[in-house]
Amino acid sequence: MQKNVLILAGILIIAFAAVVAPVMAATAGNATISGNPPLSMNLTVTGTITGWSLDPSVSQPLTNATAVTMTVRSNDRSWVVSAKDGMDNSKTSGTAGKMADWNGTAYNTTSSISLGSAMLVGATTATGFTGATVTLTGSDQAIATGTGATAAAGTFNALPLTFQQSVTYADPSLISPDVYRIIVTFTGSTP
Repeated sequence: MQKNVLILAGILIIAFAAVVAPVMAATAGNATISGNPPLSMNLTVTGTITGWSLDPSVSQPLTNATAVTMTVRSNDRSWVVSAKDGMDNSKTSGTAGKMADWNGTAYNTTSSISLGSAMLVGATTATGFTGATVTLTGSDQAIATGTGATAAAGTFNALPLTFQQSVTYADPSLISPDVYRIIVTFTGSTP
C-alpha cells in the first residue's frame, strides 16, 4: 500500500508541475502610445534704433537693417509674424504708421506733427519662411510667413529686420528735446 501511495504522490507531483508550468511561462505584450504636441510659437524681438539721422539730403529711403532682430521658435510649419504701429501713449490716429513728435514723455497731440511718409518694415526670405516688406499702419500685416514645409518648423535665430523711412525737406526739424518716434509692435501667431 505504501508503494501505491508513493506512486500516487509521485503522479500528483508530476501532474501539479505540468499544471503550474504553463502559468509560469514568460508572456509578451504591446502598448500603443501616440500623441501630438500642441501648436506653439515664441517670438522675441531684440534691439532699438535711437538717434537715427533722418537727413533729407541723403539717398532715400533711409534704411537700418542691423539694429533690430527677431528670433522665431515654432513647431508649426505655417506660422506668421506681423508688424504694426503700436499706437502707444495716446498717439493720434492720423499718425498711424508714421514717426510722430515725442517730447520724451508723450506724443505732442496739440500739433500732431509727424513725418509725411509711413515707415516700411520687412524681413528677408530664408529657408523655411517667406519675408515681406510692408508699409506700417495701425493693423497687423505679415512680414514673415512659414512656408508650410518641414523646414519651417524650428528655431530661426537673430533674423535681421529692415526699417525704411523716407524724409523730405517738408518734414520739419523738431525743437529739442522732441524727436520723431514710433513703437513697432510685432506679433507671432499660428493658424
